[in-house]
This record gives sequence, structure tokens and C-alpha cells, in this order.
Amino acid sequence: MTNLEMEIESAINFLNNFDHNRVRNFLSKIKFPVLVGAMGSSYYLPSGRAQSLMSNIQTSSKIRFIFASEGYAIEKNNFESLFLISNSGKTREVVSLAKTFSSEKVFAVTSDKNSDLAHIAKNIYELKSGKEKAVAATKSIIEQSIICESLVRFIEGKKIPEKKELLKVAQAMRKNKDIEVDNKLLILISGARTVYFAGGSNGIGEEIALKFSELGKKKSKFIAGTQILHGTEEVIEKGDIVFLLFADKYIDYMDRFEQMKQKTGCHFVAVGEKCKFADFNLQINFVTGYRPYCILAYFWNILTRFALIKGYSLDKAEKISKVGVSI
Repeated sequence: MTNLEMEIESAINFLNNFDHNRVRNFLSKIKFPVLVGAMGSSYYLPSGRAQSLMSNIQTSSKIRFIFASEGYAIEKNNFESLFLISNSGKTREVVSLAKTFSSEKVFAVTSDKNSDLAHIAKNIYELKSGKEKAVAATKSIIEQSIICESLVRFIEGKKIPEKKELLKVAQAMRKNKDIEVDNKLLILISGARTVYFAGGSNGIGEEIALKFSELGKKKSKFIAGTQILHGTEEVIEKGDIVFLLFADKYIDYMDRFEQMKQKTGCHFVAVGEKCKFADFNLQINFVTGYRPYCILAYFWNILTRFALIKGYSLDKAEKISKVGVSI
């Protein structure tokens, strides 16, 4: 078994062992407004998930999420706390942003309490996930996402995720990562010049697209909502593949997606809702309120099988230069 496959299992096990009180104690020290910064996978799903919750619970403007590299455009005096996420604690953009705030305002979420980030921050949450050994982040982003959504819920006086909820999520994720993948779907992915993800903008599409680049070595792009129907059709090529995430939310637009498929010659895959013209309808296990995690587990499933069939290493990158990745 590869490091990646073991770390996917570890990500799911984290949900089984979630320490509700430890997270709450860390969050209770934060003063608001708070600026949250991260890069890569530590940004996409954690921030996307949190921001979608902010919309659902009508949260106030006590929190803002940014790529850490864009901190130069932020007025620092508008925030009482800086909440930074880096599994390694060495991500250059994150460490640089940390240095622009006084240490007592910096809250670090990292797996290394002796890292550069941890030395700057006065307040540290040490991730239980530990260092990622594979090329793609898996176990850490699940923990980071749960912490970020806990932050949003905590700010608004809502209950943070409880273990009994997360046990259901873990069960669904484990089932999804073990679903048999049709080899025909893997063939379509292999033949596509570009893999597109359309649908809900809550971090999951961006994260999966990133993973298709890292693991599947495919040009990948996420386009929010139905924006793919507004111009992108012109560059979609025959044989490209479009995954529509949360397809049940876009039933009223299926006629347009069918036109897109006919005009471009792309392959169309619906996730979460049966569609008569789709090449594949992916029916997976869902837990209400936690669908992004369930979708993520299934696409990990697809990607591990695709990469192994293609002979790509799941644990080492050829070009990627980032902390924790061996080349």
C-alpha cells in the first residue's frame, strides 16, 4: 500500500477520533475580526467549506479568508487575530504573512510545533494528522477543514461538529473510497486533454482539480456554478470530460448541459443526480451537511486507481517543489 492510500485512511480515522473539546479550547482564545490565510490544499477545502457555511448561517463579517500570498493587500489593523494554516509550518507565503503581525495575534494550525510558523505564533494548534508523506495532501486537509468550519460555527455561537456526526461522515467516506470504479471512466479521463469540474463553489471543486493535476497529471479546471455555460464552451475540446458536482442543484439547466455536450463533443459525468444524457452517473454515499467530504473521498478513489493504472507515483512528484514533497 502506498503512503497516499495509508494517509487517505488516516484522514478518515481522524473523523472517528475528533477531539471536540481540544478544538473549542483553541478557538476560545481568538479575538475577532480574524484573518485566515493558507495556500494550496490548506486553502481550498478548508476555506471553501467555511465560507459556504458562512452563507448558510448568515454569519457577520468577523472573519475573512485569503491566500497567504495576498496578505500584502490587507489592512492589518482591521484584524485582531491572524489564523494561519500550514501542515509543515514552513510554507513560505504563510510564514511571511505571520511576520507582519505581532506574535500574540498569530494562531498557527500546524503539525510541527518546532516549525518556523510555530516559532512566530504565540498560539498553536498541533494537528494530529502529522506530516504528509505522499505528494498530495489528504489527511491534513480533512482536519484543517473541520477546524475552519468549527471556527465559523464558534464565532456565531453555533455547535461545532460533534463526534457522532463525524462518525457518519467517516463511514460514508470509507464506503466511497472503496467503490469499484468503472474502467471506462478511467479511459475517458486518460483521453481528455482537460478535465473540468463545474458546480457548487465550496472548495471541493478547486481541491479535486488540484489533485487531478498533482496525481493524475491532467490539465484540470474548476468553474463555479453554471459558469462553464457562459463562454468556456468555446474552448472545450472533443474528448474533454466535465464532472458536474452537486448535479441535483442544477436540474433546471440540464438542457443547456446537454447542448454543451452535443456542441463540444465532451464527455459528461453527473455527481449526485441521475442525468439521462450523461456518460456516467456517479451515485455515491452522502451525509446531509457534509457532502463535500463524501465527494472528496470518491475522487481520491478515482485518482488512486487512475494513477496506478498509468504508472504514476502517488508518493513522489516529478516537478512539484513544495515543503514535504520529495522529487
